[in-house]
Amino acid sequence: MNTIEYGQGAVNNTIGWGQGAKVGSSFSNTKSILLDGVDDAVLTNNAYTHLSSGTAMTVSVWFKSSTYTTSGRLMFVGKHVEILQNSALYSNTQGTFTYKVLGNFGNSFATMGGNTQSGVANLVDGNWHHICLTWDGSTTTAVVYEDGVAKITNTSASGTLNSSTTEAYAVGAKNNGSNPINGTIDEPAIWTTALSASDVTAIYNSGVPNNLNNSGVISTPPTTWYRCGDGDTAPTLTDNGSGGDDGIMRNFSTFSTDVPT
Repeated sequence: MNTIEYGQGAVNNTIGWGQGAKVGSSFSNTKSILLDGVDDAVLTNNAYTHLSSGTAMTVSVWFKSSTYTTSGRLMFVGKHVEILQNSALYSNTQGTFTYKVLGNFGNSFATMGGNTQSGVANLVDGNWHHICLTWDGSTTTAVVYEDGVAKITNTSASGTLNSSTTEAYAVGAKNNGSNPINGTIDEPAIWTTALSASDVTAIYNSGVPNNLNNSGVISTPPTTWYRCGDGDTAPTLTDNGSGGDDGIMRNFSTFSTDVPT
């Protein structure tokens, strides 16, 4: 069990963001979800509209795998954001990811990583890794962070997120269940703002997940945040953010006890 105590050194010694987190309380992370790469996924029942016509966003997730999966979707946020694995056929793309920020009709106006990536790592090495993508339309800047470090910065990411979508938010596959990914996932979260580098550092927390609803940890609470088992009753993953979008476990019903440490 990973337990992080707040209150002894909590930044600004402040009260948490409306989810019961408070100074002196502890944050425990003991569960995650293990997806088989065949048909497992977490899906929402409704279209994900929180990012529609948005001018900023952040997506964060923990991932662990030893299996390369071509085009496996780690995060599929309607037609707004996608994080997917690159080709498993070639050594220079195995275990790496493509990051997309999507505008009207789901067309990408910022694509990072991919076959021409520079500086990003093979993240399919059997270890836990934290992945985060931020985008701020006001500065036309998108940043890919891996394990708390900025790996790719695109300063020409000009656009507006897709104005509407009928597609649901999905973790571990596309919203229709296609392109499933094989691996263990924990703490996927979405913001309608672009988090700062210091916020991403706090989320990574030297490799141990942090309380995203504690204002002493991070400046802005998430819109959607799945604990992936902690406080959940299968098949529902409770939305611990402000969005009220619970996730549903599809084709699997148990939680893993393998978590980032």
